[in-house]
Amino acid sequence: MKGPKIGLYAGSGTSHSWLWFVDLFEKAGFYDLVFLDEFSVQNNDIKVLDVLVVSGGDTFAVAKSLGKEGGQNIKSFVEQGGTYIGSCAGAYLPMNSSKKPLDWFNFVDVKITNLSKTLPLAEITTCKFCTSYGCDFVFHPVREAVALKTTSFFDKKTPVVFTAPLYGGPGMKACDPSWVLAVYEGFTRKTSFLTSRKIAEKTLIKKAAVIRVPYKKGQFYLLGPHLEHPKFKEANQFIIDAVISETGMVQNRGSSKYRLKSAPLKEKITGKQAKELLLSIRRELSNSRIVAASLEFLPIQWLIGQKVYEPQKMRVYLESMWKRMKALEKNKVLILEPGLYSRITSAACQITLELRRIKQQIDENLDSLETAVKIFDLLHVLSSSFFDLYFATLFNGSQQYHEGIKSKVKIK
Repeated sequence: MKGPKIGLYAGSGTSHSWLWFVDLFEKAGFYDLVFLDEFSVQNNDIKVLDVLVVSGGDTFAVAKSLGKEGGQNIKSFVEQGGTYIGSCAGAYLPMNSSKKPLDWFNFVDVKITNLSKTLPLAEITTCKFCTSYGCDFVFHPVREAVALKTTSFFDKKTPVVFTAPLYGGPGMKACDPSWVLAVYEGFTRKTSFLTSRKIAEKTLIKKAAVIRVPYKKGQFYLLGPHLEHPKFKEANQFIIDAVISETGMVQNRGSSKYRLKSAPLKEKITGKQAKELLLSIRRELSNSRIVAASLEFLPIQWLIGQKVYEPQKMRVYLESMWKRMKALEKNKVLILEPGLYSRITSAACQITLELRRIKQQIDENLDSLETAVKIFDLLHVLSSSFFDLYFATLFNGSQQYHEGIKSKVKIK
């Protein structure tokens, strides 16, 4: 029995939240991870997957990057038995919409409850309150931790209440009530109200927070809150249980013959070459972390597409790699796809240079938006390439992976 083959979309339009899925799946022992950009989806590399994950970010930017071809490939993937898990922006993506380019992803009959022709009064002045949606607005009544409650369609015996953070995700209304696995049950002491409590309750309470939509042989999971956030263990377990339930943890959908033909060849790097690569990555990550730390408390934000980014988010990418360096350095053999070595070292060096450039631009009160866009693009390239190296080296062929994962996986 092997674990599922899971693809994480880390391409244009995504925010740092896909890194939370990396932490989640690693803790659960799901090591067969593939990191995708928009070109991977357009090339239909997703057809060998069991699960496709699209995390938070800018829904319009994700849709535009994937394009019509990417949308059709996702549709075909689910129709043929794949499981799609969309969180926040990834949940909005497959809903019915007439707005371009979202109309390439009209897959599920689910409506959002936080859509309005007129904006409610904001309690807190913040750029995270709303997003234009044609002539309407998608508004976000609350942020931070909210309480969710499972429905009888998830557990017929005992409903479960747990918490998860909401960072712009939808309240939802499904045309079929049996699709609803969890609803927004209430607010917590940590809930931050961006509008009045009355409007927040009307918009969210008893509305769907987690939906599973059957779609021919497969299914779409839509998560309003970020159940993958690393600080919410019960919410994490909800995702793991869903993956186990849908994949059966027995065998992958694709045939072994097809997988062997399509799987990229791996090369082994040992000795001095391996040490030099890891030293190069460590050096550049260290330099980048120092510069990024100096930016972290500066009062600056960048509007990229319809998403607001702060300097702190640069550190999130860097720290996600930095904390895994020691584990890589314990290995005498690194396993890489051809070209991955140069892609990692090139992106790492370029990020350090661009961080220094943006620091100078900010200090001199110059426009830094173009540089910020470049940095986030490079961070996506570096982190997804780094994780390709990390998981291939540590877990592909490991004893734990080949022995399989037990029928019930618990988050540590």
